[in-house]
Amino acid sequence: MQQHQLTEEDRDFIRIIRSQLGEEWSVARERILARLPDHLDPDLLGKYVDERAEPGIHINKWGVEPRFYPHRASKRLLEFYQIRTPRD
Repeated sequence: MQQHQLTEEDRDFIRIIRSQLGEEWSVARERILARLPDHLDPDLLGKYVDERAEPGIHINKWGVEPRFYPHRASKRLLEFYQIRTPRD
């Protein structure tokens, strides 16, 4: 299975989101949106963060697995553990 290749836009979003890991999601979300450069669409935040009431690994409407989620109890921004599959 071919892995999704990150674009420069993906890298920018991930870098900004990672800077807020451990922060309470409502605060982190506002900080992330405030730090987005003009060339990044704020509506794409959902591509990277699973904001559902019960976040989990799934393929979202952008065809990717979100990398980040607010913890169910603490609401702190966390990153899903990435499992690497062995290459043939």
